[in-house]
Amino acid sequence: MDAKAKALQAAGEHVIGFGAGEPDFPTPAHIVEAAVIACRDTANHRYTPTGGIPALREAIAAKTLRDSGYEVAANQVLVTNGGKQAVANAFAVLCDPGDEILVLAPYWTTYPEAIALAGGTPVIVSSDETTGFRSSVEDLERPPLSLIVPFAKRHGLLVGAAEHSPPSGSGLPPALAVLPKRRCQRGRVEFDATQ
Repeated sequence: MDAKAKALQAAGEHVIGFGAGEPDFPTPAHIVEAAVIACRDTANHRYTPTGGIPALREAIAAKTLRDSGYEVAANQVLVTNGGKQAVANAFAVLCDPGDEILVLAPYWTTYPEAIALAGGTPVIVSSDETTGFRSSVEDLERPPLSLIVPFAKRHGLLVGAAEHSPPSGSGLPPALAVLPKRRCQRGRVEFDATQ
């Protein structure tokens, strides 16, 4: 999608690209210089531990506490090559074959593929501009979702349930934020991406 948008722009078309989330400014000089220094340091010329460099994991844990108020130990931090790898890893861990995974639209196009790769079945919860691209509990209670949600085999994972979910930037309505608690009270286990 991103390549097509760039090709159209190069051909003189006016395009607003919603593909890759690249900044529209060059990387700041101090970051470029830090990368050059890191590349010259031979300590960085070897494979890193699978979970990430310990000092980086500690820094991420400290930043998470400082910026989000959520305390996490460094050994609970997993460093990935980007958000999509992190999401694919989460699906691989949380999905069992046949699990139905609710994906709030709009969504990154890789979500359904990563869910399928992990053995799950993506179930798209539609939204549009009339609601500000925000889904509601009522959306989950309308057919065909009303037929799927109560009978999910094992888990329901709510994808895109963040305060400002990409790619739309829309937030999760408060009524939908309590959905996992409602479903758990009905005897089902649900994972909530907002936690």
